[in-house]
Amino acid sequence: MSQSILARSPNWVGDAVMSLPFFASLKKNAPDANVVCLTRSHLVPLYADAEGVDRVIILDESAGRSGLRSQWRNAGALRRERFDMVFCLPPSFGSALMLWMARINERVGHAADGRRWLLTRSLPYGRNGHRPHRTDGYLALLDLIWPGSEKVRALSFRAGKHVQDRVSRLWQQSGPVDFELVLAVGPGAAQPNKLWPDERFAALARRWIESTGGAVVLVGGPAERELCTRVARAVDKPAVFDFSGVGDLAFSAEIIRRSDMCVANDSGLSHLAAAVGTPTVVISGPGDPAEVAPYTPIAVTVKKPVFCSPCYRNDCWRRDLPLECQMLVTVDDVWNALVALHARSGGGGSEPRTIDA
Repeated sequence: MSQSILARSPNWVGDAVMSLPFFASLKKNAPDANVVCLTRSHLVPLYADAEGVDRVIILDESAGRSGLRSQWRNAGALRRERFDMVFCLPPSFGSALMLWMARINERVGHAADGRRWLLTRSLPYGRNGHRPHRTDGYLALLDLIWPGSEKVRALSFRAGKHVQDRVSRLWQQSGPVDFELVLAVGPGAAQPNKLWPDERFAALARRWIESTGGAVVLVGGPAERELCTRVARAVDKPAVFDFSGVGDLAFSAEIIRRSDMCVANDSGLSHLAAAVGTPTVVISGPGDPAEVAPYTPIAVTVKKPVFCSPCYRNDCWRRDLPLECQMLVTVDDVWNALVALHARSGGGGSEPRTIDA
């Protein structure tokens, strides 16, 4: 009888994309196992087509995202599944507590947030500023079960055929197909302190259209629809196509895959772009590229050195120069990185590249 292995996915889009090599590697080391991904509903399109995932279970959040009632409800459902082992990728106490309550015998994860006693096997979680790249951190957990485990380090994602067909029809009908060069722009981010000013995105998009004769496609979820509308209006060019809020994560990934280049904040979209193989310029404010840059050599991170970075807050604490890390990055900085990346012919290496512009 084959093993049944559960993996609790990260909660954020970027972290989820960075976990894709983990799932592919897990299957490499346990090819006969039934690998199940436990995830939030908005991440299902990502994991449903992910390499190494046999089945997806959606977290029941009807009682809220956290709290004992929610943990107990999900734990009860997992107990009935009788999993042999679980990998807990989020570093939170609550995620490990739920798996402990599910009575899964082997529980593997990082020793963070005071939860080491809830895990049967754990690795230390680095302190702020001293963490490995998040993808490497996920992969390291496999060595606790299979020492010297085989690891798939290539970041790769491809939407299902039904999504590809839908985007093909939209691409043909809307107009990007008529342009030789297409730039995907993702001006949104889940955290407010990771937002580059939307007027700078508009200036960059206008510059792309005027300099290359190409088109710009705006991508993002329903929450970014208003932001993308503002950017499109500010550009005020017929070569701008707003696809924000139209589809799910797999839809956005396919839009970016069909684009020649991508520019985005330090957000889930920048990681999606990396996963589909589109050269990407990432605008990084408070984040630490060593930990969270897209896991690919075809992504360039533009970041200005500031004394308070990296920062792990969701809002800026400074009152003298709020969001200085974002405001220091100019349109010229991003444009120059975009031009340099476009000029590169493939590029080598396996580490994310950072430009201190």
